[in-house]
Amino acid sequence: MPKVLVSNNSELLRHFTAPPFKRLGLQLLVASTGAEARALFEKDEPALVVLDADSSEGFEVARVIKQKSPSTRVILVAGKRLSGDQMRQVSACGCDELLIAPMTADELHDVVAIQLGEPRPGTEGFLIHVEIAGAKVDATVSNLSVDGVRLVVSEPVAEGQGITLTIAPDGEPAVSIRGTAVWAQPREGKTVVGVGFDTLDQPARTMLAKLTQWQVVKDGDRTRVVLRGDFTEATRFDELLPGMVGRVVFDMAQVTYMNSLGVRAWCEFLRQARIQGYEFHACSVPFILQASMVRDVIGRGTVTSFFAPFHCIGCDHQEERLIQAAAILASALEPPVFKCPSCGGALEFDDLPERYFAFLEDEAD
Repeated sequence: MPKVLVSNNSELLRHFTAPPFKRLGLQLLVASTGAEARALFEKDEPALVVLDADSSEGFEVARVIKQKSPSTRVILVAGKRLSGDQMRQVSACGCDELLIAPMTADELHDVVAIQLGEPRPGTEGFLIHVEIAGAKVDATVSNLSVDGVRLVVSEPVAEGQGITLTIAPDGEPAVSIRGTAVWAQPREGKTVVGVGFDTLDQPARTMLAKLTQWQVVKDGDRTRVVLRGDFTEATRFDELLPGMVGRVVFDMAQVTYMNSLGVRAWCEFLRQARIQGYEFHACSVPFILQASMVRDVIGRGTVTSFFAPFHCIGCDHQEERLIQAAAILASALEPPVFKCPSCGGALEFDDLPERYFAFLEDEAD
């Protein structure tokens, strides 16, 4: 049970009791003052600390904690506006993430899950076993879709040969799918195989769509849609339309590529969808790059959080950080500077702010 030290902030404490947090099984340690936060940190050694940064005390506590225990993750929560001095304090204290209040429970949950190394909802993994002629074979799987899959197997395969995939998503029953080798090419002692699936029953098709395209989950009075994979001319967003009612949250963290035809198809989907209101959470870098060039990619919706590229010049460490849109707006589109987890140097935003944050310009105005 991960221990999380939290400032005695009513909004934070309310969010930590929300449904998304229940699966994390957190043990909350609540501190009313900076001194109490330090004492609890020394006594209980929490894995994560979430501090109110409306006063300089929060920055100082964060700095002390990161100095004593660099592996402890620290999230700072600040008010609606950040001065240049506060942004410098964010960088100097070594915190791992910055959030702006007010925020939603989803925004806080996403950041907490990532900082604790826990999977976000919709990012659960799955296992695939491959059988040829009734025998399991070693295989590398890529390009899984509702139509087929690409395999690299350790033995010869002939075109037309039958292949069975058994796919076992985390926490769900395994599903076996039969396919046929449409093409096979020997390469460096192995065989690269393109497999076309035979006729799929509805459970198999639903499961493949969930793993490779999207997953639709009813969450109280709203619908959560987890999008995955590539947006291309082959992506049939119209199949999503019947379920798009009321308030919708689009989780875009697993969108890996969008070509021009995919962008056009997505924009047309948003125009046709009869959605009362919608938000975009945890948007991937490919999605944000398109949204900053084509405003219709987010339509009438708003982006609440997104991933952004960061780079350490000192050791060449690169990573993507989940950033709250409100934090960038509060700092007048100035990205934060974090401490590099590899060398302790400056982990800086690795793009042009005016280009990458262009999708926020309307809100900034």
